[in-house]
Order: sequence, then C-alpha cells, then structure tokens
Amino acid sequence: MIAWKYIDKSSATISAIRDYTSMRNIINITPQDIKDLYDRMVSPRSSKPSHAPRSYNPGKAEEMLTSSLDKLDAMQERYRLAIEYMGWFEPAWGSLSDDEQTILQEFYMTGSQKSGASARLQIKLNYGKSNIDNLRRKALSRLSILLFGK
Repeated sequence: MIAWKYIDKSSATISAIRDYTSMRNIINITPQDIKDLYDRMVSPRSSKPSHAPRSYNPGKAEEMLTSSLDKLDAMQERYRLAIEYMGWFEPAWGSLSDDEQTILQEFYMTGSQKSGASARLQIKLNYGKSNIDNLRRKALSRLSILLFGK
C-alpha cells in the first residue's frame, strides 16, 4: 500500500510502544467489566426509598437497556482492538533482545524523561551515554522495521 511509504514510522513505533501498557490493561480488565455489565443488565434492581416525588417514565427500562447495550458494544470493540494490537505488536516486541526491550521500555513505556532514562540505563546496563543513545536508535529502528517493514 502506498500510504506506508509516507508514514513517519519512527513516530508510529514510539506511539505503539506507548500504547502497550494501556492495551494490556484493556485486555486484563475488560472481561470483568463486561461480566459486571451483563450482571447489572439481568439482575433486578430494588428501588431506593426516597422522599422525593417520582415521575413516571414508561420507557426508562428500555432506555437503560439500550444504554447498557451501547456500553457493551463499545467495550467489546475496545477489547477486540486491543487483542488485534497485541497480535500485531507482541511478535515484533518478542523479536527484540532483552537489552533492546529494556532500553525501549525505559525511554517510552515508563513515561520517563530522556535524560533520566539514559542515566538509569547507564547504571543498569553499564554503558556510556553515547552507547545508550546508539542502542536506543538501533532498537527503535529495528522495532519499526518489524512492525511496518522497510
């Protein structure tokens, strides 16, 4: 496809790395959220006593049901997209070496400032600043190729 030629693959790769944690969280919590929503949809609710006057809305049950169904559709679509993302991202991520993963995690997944990430990696990996920067560029380029091709 011709659009791949014009995409900023480096920025797209960084965005994909930054999205990993939220996609993992979506996969972890959405099944329980869906189950909870189903439970709320099928279990009867007891009315809470209050002293406020009530107004009668004959369509309230239908409105609540359609609202819940809309939420359910949105949750299922979000979950489907997260699964699709993981199927695309994780094989490429798994192809990186441990050092490459560590460097990219420190720079892009933790939300750290570049200088702080670089200093922590210098201590952790026992490399100089220029080596860390070179390894980061190479790892980012390698992941970009794995995700988007040349």
